[in-house]
Parts: sequence; structure tokens; C-alpha cells
Amino acid sequence: MKRLAISIACGVALMAAAITAAIASPPNVTGTWSVQQSGLNGTTTSTITLTQSGNGVVGNNASNGNGFTGTFVNDTQINGKWHGPGGAGWLTVYVSANGHSFNGTWGYNGRAANGSFTANKVLPPSPITAAGTWNVTGAGGPGGFIGKMRCTQSGPSVVCHAGAILMNGKFRTKDKVRATWTGPNGSGWFAFWFNDDNNSFNGTWGNGKDTTPPVGRVVGQRSLGG
Repeated sequence: MKRLAISIACGVALMAAAITAAIASPPNVTGTWSVQQSGLNGTTTSTITLTQSGNGVVGNNASNGNGFTGTFVNDTQINGKWHGPGGAGWLTVYVSANGHSFNGTWGYNGRAANGSFTANKVLPPSPITAAGTWNVTGAGGPGGFIGKMRCTQSGPSVVCHAGAILMNGKFRTKDKVRATWTGPNGSGWFAFWFNDDNNSFNGTWGNGKDTTPPVGRVVGQRSLGG
């Protein structure tokens, strides 16, 4: 019996160590964020503030009275809740490794997702260029994409390659590129919005003409090692 108790204790200790390792170093999301939200209730842009302590996060949106709480369940994902004058519900948030961008989905309690959002942390401005290599994670459609995207820029024009996919686009504003893409399985559009740090972006993509609704979302982080 004593040997069994020791074995159980060791197993619990190993499980606790594994869980701690899984969330050992989440990025720091404390700060002010610019958020673009879309869903069944329409599209809005707002500013929120977040404060992180360990793996816990709390925040608020002063413009509409919404509050947020959440916990990092691993180095990139926050499971959270929101509450405000319009009700209460859940959040699933995916944060970039440098803590400068996130995206995710939200819904009301007990219901499926009502909408999605992308956000960039408000940082000191830096000259923005798409040129370089980006670590990209995309979701939507029949599958996802994780890999490198390599871009060149000449004036406002941008050309990017991600595997067999070719993107041709142009800066429409100082921080947003609108592009078309072609690949072995079709063609469509791609829009990405750069953070002020010039090292990360959020984006959306779709199939066919750029008047079609988004199919999925993309987050990218500059690969400083090339």
C-alpha cells in the first residue's frame, strides 16, 4: 500500500509538472489594444485595456462597459469570459508568440460562436514594410496553414509566396494590404493589417472575388532569423 501511495504521488507530481511546463511562458498581453470585431451583431472597432498577472488576464472596454477575464491554457491560447450591458458569454483567444497580436471567436453563454475578432497591441510606431519572411498561421476552409510567407515590396506593391500560393497586392492604407491569391486549388483574396511594431499582422482571406465574405483568418509574425 505504501508503494502504491508513492507511485500515485509521483504520477500526480509528474502531471502537475507537465501542466506547468505547457503554460510556462505565455506572452505578455498587458496594454492597450485596437480590436476589430465582426459577427451577427455587425462590425465594430474599439479600444480595450488588458492586464496580465501570471497566466490570468482581466480587461475592459470603457466605451461599451464590457469586461473580460481569462486564463492562458497554454502558451498561445486564452479561454475567457465576457460580461456587459448586452449579456455575458465566452471567448477563445489565440495570441501571437510576441504578444503583439491576437484573434479568436466569441459567443453568448450556452451558444455557438456569434462572431470573431482580430486585435493588435498599441505600440510605439515603426516604419511599416511587408518585405521579409513571416511565420504565418491560417485557419478556415477545409484546412489550415502553418508555414513561411516570403514577401517583397516595391513602393506600395507587394508580392508574397507561401508554398505554392502566390499573392499580389498593394498597400491601401499605411498599414493595410489588399491582395489576390492564386494556387493549385483555386484563387481568391487576402487582406492583412500590420501592427505598429512592423513585426506582426492579422488578416482575413476568402475565395473568388474580393466581394465574397471571409472564409478564414490569418496571423503572422516576422521571422527575424530570415
